[in-house]
Amino acid sequence: MISDTDVKRLYKDAQGILTRDMNCNQLLNAQLSDLRMHSQFYRGRSPHTWVNQHPASCKRHTSAFITFKIIPEYCFNCYKIVIEPRTVLELFKLMMVFAQIKLPTDNTRKCTVEIREQASGDYKGFIYCRELKEGKKLVKILQKIITREIAKDIPITLKRGCSEFAEVFPEYTQTSHGAKMMRYNKEWRKFEDIIDKKMALTPSPSTSISYNHPSYNLQDVHAMFFWLRYAASIGDTSYLEITGDTLQPFPDLKNHK
Repeated sequence: MISDTDVKRLYKDAQGILTRDMNCNQLLNAQLSDLRMHSQFYRGRSPHTWVNQHPASCKRHTSAFITFKIIPEYCFNCYKIVIEPRTVLELFKLMMVFAQIKLPTDNTRKCTVEIREQASGDYKGFIYCRELKEGKKLVKILQKIITREIAKDIPITLKRGCSEFAEVFPEYTQTSHGAKMMRYNKEWRKFEDIIDKKMALTPSPSTSISYNHPSYNLQDVHAMFFWLRYAASIGDTSYLEITGDTLQPFPDLKNHK
């Protein structure tokens, strides 16, 4: 099991990485709007390398949804496992699991905090899958690993694609085979063609095939410190188990549902 001491040791190492690159106080006292771009930790394959993915990756699919309020066909076979740590201490431990876990297809995985006002929950971990069968298989694997390495009863669910899609099409979230499972509307193909032909979407700027690297880098450290200040802002005192000291909360953090 990952111990609290393991997390504290990681935090100390992260402090060393941060102070070698910039003044630590700049990050610890910056405003939410300046730091929200640093809130995510990634491991696994990059999205543009997924099976049959468009060169513009998720940027293309999001453009189709925003422009025409349709869900691209590709996204009907996209599933995500959602893990919801209850404290920032558990989020750190999930990050450590994601950094070390070996998955058959090195699925893209992400840890973050919830800063969307319309979304529920505070801490999130995601693992992305390209088919329902794969998602169900990985849920069983993760339940065992998370119970062993972090704690029991951490919520783990399997959902479909992007949450933004479900806000317009609630039935899109259905992950059970049967009549209620939403299917792709073939009439939407003409809108996808417009996106591809008229909007001249360029390939994803990411040239890396993987987010993996042997140790934690500066981007990872920025995410860690963002999470700790977020925890201080919402009254999650478990962050003190990591830092040993109080941190400046975000004065501009708005409560979400």
